Amino acid sequence: MENIQIISTGSYLPKQKVTNATLAEKLGITEEYIVKRTGILERYYSKEETIVDLAVYAAKDALKKVKENIKIDEIIVATTSSKELMPSISFQVKRKIAEVTTRECICQDILSGCAGYINALDIARNTIVASEGRVKTALIIGVEKLSEFLEESDIGTSIILSDGAGATIIAKTEEKKDYKSYFTVDAEEGEILTCRANEKIYMDGKAVYKYAVTKTVENVENLLTKEQLQQIDTLVLHQSNRKIMQSIGNRLQIPEEKIFTNIHLKGNTFCASIPIALDDMQKQGKLQKNNTILMLGYGGGMNTASIYLEV
Repeated sequence: MENIQIISTGSYLPKQKVTNATLAEKLGITEEYIVKRTGILERYYSKEETIVDLAVYAAKDALKKVKENIKIDEIIVATTSSKELMPSISFQVKRKIAEVTTRECICQDILSGCAGYINALDIARNTIVASEGRVKTALIIGVEKLSEFLEESDIGTSIILSDGAGATIIAKTEEKKDYKSYFTVDAEEGEILTCRANEKIYMDGKAVYKYAVTKTVENVENLLTKEQLQQIDTLVLHQSNRKIMQSIGNRLQIPEEKIFTNIHLKGNTFCASIPIALDDMQKQGKLQKNNTILMLGYGGGMNTASIYLEV
């Protein structure tokens, strides 16, 4: 079996920072209320940058950190907030970074809710494995401009959601690297988190919380049991809500020090949250070679996706 490795990470946050003080005044609540419910201190809204800008900035951030000359053979963008159907974001990203892509570069956008990045990463990895050498390097981007889909008076979403982009470059490697994935879909629960054309994001907070702290745990337990996995150096969760993340960690009996968290400074960026987290981990020296990470995404659809990866 051919293996893949992460060779670079990148991220980008919009220029406008939105503090709890700003939202508290606008919504008639307290800053303490926001922190208690979400664990978030600040988030970002994109006013000047387009969703393509966000994706390109994150991609270029990852590309500038690559030490060797590479050509990108595949670009996959995961998002839930694009208003453009054609050309999709991935094609527009390729146009902006054409000099480091092949003409045969595969481009695609995927819609898998907040688990979109994990779905995209698995697709990219499987393409590398199955392509018989044609695809060696892939760029996976999670990007959101959720501020355009917020109902400002809806406290449940306004205090949580944020804009941003994260990018990961993976490549084929001859080294032995563990890689396992597991996906579950509960489409019958899809109405608890929706965003339809020309509408705002709707979230049934209680139902989403229940889904997030049960289905995710079942998914990970199945993956660990099926693949007989034991060693996890870091659990990288979708940065959804501090309470949800703590509950998942407790139910999986994973110590808090092994759970990477940056939601307090970034907010919930849906598809972008895990790749942004990976970039923060890289900056903090927490993506060391041979470390094992378990990435877990969950959200709209509803679906849960997990990947166990040796760095």
